[in-house]
Amino acid sequence: MRASVGRFSNGPDHARRRSLAVSALASVEPEVLRRKAFEAAGGDARLIVVEVLAGELGLPVVASDVVAVAAAYHPHVTPSAEAEAALGRLVTACGGTTDEPVAARIGLLVQACEATAKLIGTAVPLVRAGKPPEEAVAEVLRADPPVAHTRRRVGGEDVLVPLAGTPFGTGPRECPGPAHAIALAIGVLTAMRATRG
Repeated sequence: MRASVGRFSNGPDHARRRSLAVSALASVEPEVLRRKAFEAAGGDARLIVVEVLAGELGLPVVASDVVAVAAAYHPHVTPSAEAEAALGRLVTACGGTTDEPVAARIGLLVQACEATAKLIGTAVPLVRAGKPPEEAVAEVLRADPPVAHTRRRVGGEDVLVPLAGTPFGTGPRECPGPAHAIALAIGVLTAMRATRG
């Protein structure tokens, strides 16, 4: 499945696959994500993020399956039997075929899972210290983004590419849903702040 997502592709394959992810998110309103994340908050941020985003994408996925696949998503990780089984269930939930549109939807959920949860987790101490969620998220994105670097294959070798100053990437490699990630994070953090009241 990795070979079918935009993140691990180059050239025309990357552009085509990324456009599938962008198209999938086009009908998802960030404000709706924020509200639904606020309403769902109170548990594991990874599960909340996945459940809310999957719901808005119209996907009947099990969030724990996305968490299992996220743990084995990167090319330098060998997937466990649990991750392989979870991927099979996600493929079924997303349409049943291992084509590029299914890969794009699964890729969106997987990328949102860990990165958005890390954004939330890093912002929690700032919110607990009294910073409004919007400011906390902006500060984390500026000072300690959830994805500090990415890897690219250049001349047959893996190269680390720092993302300093561009927490969602830039150009053709930019995250397809920065507004969506920020909205999910703010929704969860706002709910946390309200319950601490």
